[in-house]
Amino acid sequence: MKILVTGAGGMLGQSLVPCLRTRGHKVQAFTRKELDITNFNQVQSALASLPEPNLVIHCAAYTKVDQAESEPEIAYMVNGYGTENVAITCNKLGLPMVYVSTDYVFDGEGSCPYTPWDKTNPLSIYGKSKLAGEAAVQRHLNQFYIVRTSWLYGPHGKNFVDTIRSIAEQGKPLRVVCDQIGSPTFTISLSTIIADLVETGRWGIYHATDNGIASWFEFAQEIVKDLGTPITAISTQEMPRPAARPKYSVLDKATLISTLGRRLPSWQESLHSYLQLRMGCLL
Repeated sequence: MKILVTGAGGMLGQSLVPCLRTRGHKVQAFTRKELDITNFNQVQSALASLPEPNLVIHCAAYTKVDQAESEPEIAYMVNGYGTENVAITCNKLGLPMVYVSTDYVFDGEGSCPYTPWDKTNPLSIYGKSKLAGEAAVQRHLNQFYIVRTSWLYGPHGKNFVDTIRSIAEQGKPLRVVCDQIGSPTFTISLSTIIADLVETGRWGIYHATDNGIASWFEFAQEIVKDLGTPITAISTQEMPRPAARPKYSVLDKATLISTLGRRLPSWQESLHSYLQLRMGCLL
């Protein structure tokens, strides 16, 4: 296929673009500097620049969860209005679209994994702005994939794994919250999922994470297991942040697994692969 990717310079984009290209797809990749999604004319020109494109994968996003609380206008401008610019242009050109969303569209008050049909109720400006993007996609398009993911980390951006590993390697004390539950997800896992999904032609809302459940504390324990670094478990109240996080944001992936027809890697498997990559054991 001929695929246009926005946000190609981001953590997910830098894993997704090569994944698509290895499958033989022709990819036109736009970084934030090359394409300002809040500029409607730029979006129209960019999407029309690829001869007969088949699909747009929209990875560009505002992802500063805590900072969004103090600059909501920027979060909504990028995640809401910017996504609407892409969706409107895809509608005009007759192009399907992939929109990457987040577990933060849920409030985390439940105790069972969220299905794609469960009611959304974001707690933070970031979550609300990403939900605004989802609404824009559904408002303007009939053929789309909305892919919600969670706790993303990878080799091309600042992430929790690198932060925890760095603190541990410096011998500094670690304190990590134990009362927020979710599913860590490797960008390469998510890229493979998206690449598989767009070949199915089965439009809809999907939940896509690595398999399994963990608290941030349990995730951190696995990250430094080989170092033997002690970690202190603390509550969310002991580490207040500007943006509220969902306490339980595990996503039900049954429809994704059925659609792809394959198992998903566990978060432990993916973390092991990433740590090998980080240490230069994988080329």
